[in-house]
Formats: sequence, structure tokens, C-alpha cells
Amino acid sequence: MEIDLELLDYLCHKGVHHIEAAVRGHQHLPRTVVGVGTFLLDHDGNVDLLTAKQLVTFDKFLKPLLFDVPCLGPTGTGDCRGDGRIEPELLPKAYRDDELLCGRCRNEPS
Repeated sequence: MEIDLELLDYLCHKGVHHIEAAVRGHQHLPRTVVGVGTFLLDHDGNVDLLTAKQLVTFDKFLKPLLFDVPCLGPTGTGDCRGDGRIEPELLPKAYRDDELLCGRCRNEPS
């Protein structure tokens, strides 16, 4: 699994609100998740260097934000017209635009 370091950097800095939303309702602090992300950025995304606790944090919060982001659909209610997931190549734009849509939902008129 290769981590998109530019996407991770965005999430840990300008897009930290996505991390905050992911941890809401859990006993993790956003800064803990950002710390794990920063560690990965400092080590070229090498997940093998994470401690057991860091790996749990990565698997629970960062990995879904990097690899398994649901498309909210054109109306924002989960009515995706594609396969329900945002394509990896569209994730940076989806996060930056705050429009969590797959390619099909982005390109089809509502």
C-alpha cells in the first residue's frame, strides 16, 4: 500500500477538519491522528515504522481517509451513482473542494 504523501500532508495541515470529523465521537484526539500522519510524512509513508499504538490509530482514522472514502452522492445523502467510493485519483480534489463525490457523481447532472 503506497500512501499519497501529498494527500496525507493536506489532511494533516490544511484539511485537518476531515481528521477532526473522523475522530468525533471516539476517544482519540485529532492531534494524536495528526501526529501519526506527521510521523509518516517524516518517514516517507513507511507504515512498517509505526508502533503498535500508532498503527491502530492509522488503521482506524488515517487509512479510511486515504483509501476508502465514501461518495456522498449529488444530494449529499449517500445516493451515489457510482460504486459508492471516491476514486484515489480524485481524492485530493474532493477534499480540497469539500465535495466528497466520485467521478460519476461529479460529472453527471443532478
